[in-house]
Amino acid sequence: MTGLHIRYLFVSLLTFSALLFGENGLAATEGDGAEEGEWVTWVAPYLWGLSLNGDAQVGDKTADVDVSFSDILDDINIGAMGFIDGRKDRIGYFINPIYSRLTAKENVDGEKIDVTNDSAILAIGGYYRWIDTSVSGRNGGGTGRLVVEPYGGVRWTYLRVEVDVEGEGQGDESENWLDPIIGSRLMYVWDSRWDVALAADVGGFGIGSDSAWNMHLLVGYRLQFFGRDAIIRGGYRALHQEYETGSGRSTFKWDVTQEGPIAGIALKF
Repeated sequence: MTGLHIRYLFVSLLTFSALLFGENGLAATEGDGAEEGEWVTWVAPYLWGLSLNGDAQVGDKTADVDVSFSDILDDINIGAMGFIDGRKDRIGYFINPIYSRLTAKENVDGEKIDVTNDSAILAIGGYYRWIDTSVSGRNGGGTGRLVVEPYGGVRWTYLRVEVDVEGEGQGDESENWLDPIIGSRLMYVWDSRWDVALAADVGGFGIGSDSAWNMHLLVGYRLQFFGRDAIIRGGYRALHQEYETGSGRSTFKWDVTQEGPIAGIALKF
């Protein structure tokens, strides 16, 4: 890593896109209209209005990461995120691609710095519908439906930063890592319209990041959207990643928690 990168790459970490994903959370589960032996696919564009808190280090430069959602909105140029979920009987899969580009103009020690940050994240995995049962009240009447789906997969994170320092030149640096993830989601369906979903997973295990955890709580409402079955979901999500590589002047460390409200709409195809 060049001296230019060591000196300035940490600036971009303060505007890291953090438009990360809520894997396996925004698609349908119970009552998704799947006939026996038939694949049903749901596609869900979504947004995560988050903030970042933690620590980052590049070389011998460290920084407290404290970035609000409004800061991210100020710097973002391109952002796209979506979620694809498919299920046949008890077996399902999910794919979650994300891309974003942020640009920021900084002034460090009187020097003008233009920072461009490209990030891409891809989560792929599968799940199994372990429990799908009616829940009865004390008087024997049905009160709802309970669904439990363990899942596992991988999460790839890529970060590229281009730094242009006036009078000194341009630098380019990237980092990427691949995390295995395991977790489960639980859904309780009140009626034909309303449900609530809780999901949590852990990952990394020293294979990619040292450790990572993710959890979210979502409320869903089912409706028709231009003639298609749809579910609007909203709630809150938190994701923590602790990744470190290199040593000395080549050190890269990312120990950050991202959290905030999340919302999206899933469409059935």
